[in-house]
Amino acid sequence: MPFSVVFYKWILGQEETLNLENLIHVDADLYEQFKKLQTIVNIRNRLMIQCDASNQQILNRSNNKKNCKSKDDSQTEILANTNLVDENDERLLLDGCKISDLSLVFTLPGHPNIELRKGGKDCLVTIENLDQYINLVAYWTLVEGVRRQLESFRDGFNSIFPIQHLKCFYPDELHQVFCGSGSTELWDLKVLLESTRCDHGYNLNSRAVKWLFEIMINFEIDEQRAFLQFVTGSPRLPVGGFRMLHPPLTIVRKTAENSSDNSNPDSFLPSVMTCVNYLKLPDYTSKEIMKAKLTTAIRDGQYAFLL
Repeated sequence: MPFSVVFYKWILGQEETLNLENLIHVDADLYEQFKKLQTIVNIRNRLMIQCDASNQQILNRSNNKKNCKSKDDSQTEILANTNLVDENDERLLLDGCKISDLSLVFTLPGHPNIELRKGGKDCLVTIENLDQYINLVAYWTLVEGVRRQLESFRDGFNSIFPIQHLKCFYPDELHQVFCGSGSTELWDLKVLLESTRCDHGYNLNSRAVKWLFEIMINFEIDEQRAFLQFVTGSPRLPVGGFRMLHPPLTIVRKTAENSSDNSNPDSFLPSVMTCVNYLKLPDYTSKEIMKAKLTTAIRDGQYAFLL
């Protein structure tokens, strides 16, 4: 069962590094909405920088024109320009609405009884405090709201296997350690030739083996997973791909138990020994027949010892 990057960061003690970008691994819909809000915050910040630059220019002009304008007049002009960030600015609207009109308060979305800050139920989210709201929602969703549960899990895990030994891995690498590799880049002819062993009637130059490799490198993602489940008993490759399969993927020629059927290899299906990654493949008369028979075997036989 795959886990999210957030889970692995918790295991490694990196929960304090979690932020809005990690929210996509937990709630994709919530992330998309808050990404829009973050875009508005970024626009607001740029407008504020422009406002500060404008105020600095006014201050510089006032220093150069002391005889034309009093100090109080200059300060009044600066104060007038500090409010250039207008919540009615179209660039600061979410789907045509002002942030203050969204009726958002500082409570956790979907949990109105959980306040993100003291008095959060009565604190309206505005364009001025929108960044605080985004950061607090991300923090409570990814860190504070699950702290007790994940700290308990981490303590239990550490009592069985010292987490210190895992800290040499990045979270993405830890995912591969636990769940194996899901990369499609590992499915290429060169890797298959280097990591596959042939025996009992087949070698790497055998027609059937070449056809099988051609079929494998053209698998879609779901077909790859089904093939791996059928042959190895797991829908994922280990870290390092086919080269790291132990025992290696082995392809042997399959003949019928009844010798009278040997003349017609198209009449029976391939079979496997998942405990040793062992594929018993008939010498089919065409690649199309091989693909059809392999598909049937994968679909009908991967959860039973019937082949």
